[in-house]
Amino acid sequence: MNMASVADIAAYLRSEGQCDRLLVSVDREELAGQSGGGVTEADVAAPIVCAIEIDGVQVDTRAGPSEMAWSKRAGAAAEFRGGVLLCDPRAAVGAEASSPRADQAAARAFIVCSRPRLAMALAVRRFFAHLLTDRQARFHSAEQRAQAAAAGAWVMNAAVATGVTFGPQCSVGCSGMGYERREDGALVGFPQLGTVILEEDVEIAAHATVQRGAIGATRICRGAKIGPHVNVGHNVEVGPDVLITGHVQIGGGARIGAGAVLWQSCAIANGVTIGEGAVIGMGAQVLRDVPAGETWVGNPARPLRRAQP
Repeated sequence: MNMASVADIAAYLRSEGQCDRLLVSVDREELAGQSGGGVTEADVAAPIVCAIEIDGVQVDTRAGPSEMAWSKRAGAAAEFRGGVLLCDPRAAVGAEASSPRADQAAARAFIVCSRPRLAMALAVRRFFAHLLTDRQARFHSAEQRAQAAAAGAWVMNAAVATGVTFGPQCSVGCSGMGYERREDGALVGFPQLGTVILEEDVEIAAHATVQRGAIGATRICRGAKIGPHVNVGHNVEVGPDVLITGHVQIGGGARIGAGAVLWQSCAIANGVTIGEGAVIGMGAQVLRDVPAGETWVGNPARPLRRAQP
């Protein structure tokens, strides 16, 4: 198993200009008990940093004691249960003042930097490049695997439930297009380590692409239909019984509510939520959240029909 100490990760990121401060949670009750011997918080923190070893990555809200995560979410450090969090100053608030809780790892470290997402991309490629390898898909049945192969579908990094079908030359579980730009302008690929979950009775049409999660999963819920030449970005969630017609583009992290309909060649921006039962017209460019039950059209998209109260 590939592992790296927090001390090694911090040293590397410092050499790349991506580590401004290294903070460590310290059990202050233990520290107080040792204070008679002149032990300082720094004395306790130094060996902790060397002792914390990391063997994987996860989103910040799900990280375990030996996992690394990143966050820009305000106050994320106070809730963090993992081994090391790469975070900006706003997310690091409270890291120095709080001891680990009973439901947290015994020791946690915080690498504070202005660009934690870039730091994460660099650290994963330096220490955990083995995680970038594609993994075989888990099919519900051998017949299903054979159907995908006969269609020339590329299916990896995925869990495939019963009733899922694949159109000719579709791609499921490929890497997404996440990048961070270094100070010199060079692009660094953000690691694409996650999975795709295809629930029951999903259909993926010819030449459609469903990207794996960057960290976590891209999920296509039961009964959803993905049309030809559609692109579903990383960490998207497509709700039950959604209809997505040909050439639709869905940006990373978007959420498509149950029963929604996305008509030909519309585009959904990163992180946008489409409410349940909403309809997006042909060619619409959706840049903000769409409430449930509404119909939006145009560029930029705007309401054509409001939901009935």
